[in-house]
Amino acid sequence: MDYVKAGSLIKYHRTKMKMTQSQLATGICSVPHLSKIESNSKEANAETIRLLLKRLDINIEDVVDREKKVFTLLHLLYQHIYYFEVEKAQKTFQELDEYKEIIVFTQHIYLYELYKLRYYLFVKDLVNADDQMRLLLSQKQNISQYEKYLLSYFSAILLILRGKYGEADEKISTLIQSKSSNNSFEGEIYYHLALVKGYMGESGHAIYYGKKAMDLFKDHFNYKRMLHVHMSLAINYTQTKIYDEALVCYEHLIRNIEMLQEYDLLPHIYHNIGDLRHKMGDYSIAVDYFKKSSVIFNKDSKDYLLCLYNIALSEFRLEKWIESRESFILINTEALKMKVTHYHLYSSFYLLLLNNKKQQAMKFLEDKVIPFTMKTDEQTEYHQYFSNILAEYYKTEGKYEKAVKFIL
Repeated sequence: MDYVKAGSLIKYHRTKMKMTQSQLATGICSVPHLSKIESNSKEANAETIRLLLKRLDINIEDVVDREKKVFTLLHLLYQHIYYFEVEKAQKTFQELDEYKEIIVFTQHIYLYELYKLRYYLFVKDLVNADDQMRLLLSQKQNISQYEKYLLSYFSAILLILRGKYGEADEKISTLIQSKSSNNSFEGEIYYHLALVKGYMGESGHAIYYGKKAMDLFKDHFNYKRMLHVHMSLAINYTQTKIYDEALVCYEHLIRNIEMLQEYDLLPHIYHNIGDLRHKMGDYSIAVDYFKKSSVIFNKDSKDYLLCLYNIALSEFRLEKWIESRESFILINTEALKMKVTHYHLYSSFYLLLLNNKKQQAMKFLEDKVIPFTMKTDEQTEYHQYFSNILAEYYKTEGKYEKAVKFIL
């Protein structure tokens, strides 16, 4: 046992038992000596520690066993997160919580706090993740170089979940360049970098890093994470118009989902196949997949709104004006109810077009939609899309100087 940390453990149990320093020290050591032990300013010999713990009715072997148990649970928590075993991760996290009183007296205290952060990110509990991040940053001067590496990586994941892709890209790229000797997180790091590159519209880089992540996950037989990489690759093959490869990825995904019974991914796959078919110009097939997806998605989620938006847009492309108007009205209503600004703006624009108010629609696009899509990395693709619509409009109106402002 670490006898420096034993001082904190002794103080904790002494105060918990409402025992004075004099009562504890009598016959073992002086009160000033005990005070120094408890403040961790003096290392006591093993016999003194043994006698103090015995008086507190603490078995040193139990303390050592519990510390080993904590380390085992921390390792298990990491494994469950790495292999995307949600229920097992939740159970292990709850088990660790039962040891939180003694963890502060072990050498694993900062690793525990870091893995707590990783767990909150895993379950997308951003409120607790923010609190945990603040705690860790306040203790940054006390943690090891490896723990700082983990903190930097986990902070990048938080940035991704916040939609701050540029900052996340910079952090993860720096981590990869640092070439840490510990490669436990390498597969995940490449996967998250692939995600970031995809969100930033750098599909070629996303495919490159996705393949590196896939190789590492294959080596570890990490089949669930491989599903996620296949999804990322399929999306980026779609973005780069390598449609055949994208379709192959989706075929693998559907087959492996059946085998692994990971049905939570199914609505996302249906939606993404719809997106692929939309980009290929197969709008009727796209609508079918979007509708299959919308039936499965949680009706209170942004994913559901995205599905509704793409149904409406595909119907617009098919010139099914009545159906498209009804779909845009539905998403407009749902977006207002859920307070999701961008879908409210986008659907409002199309409703103006469908009501034969083109000039008003373009003014709305310039005054409301374009400024909004400039605000975050998350809206980059939409910003390009709507800017091109506005540029084409001004070109047809002969207003070339204004058109140039929106050509990206």
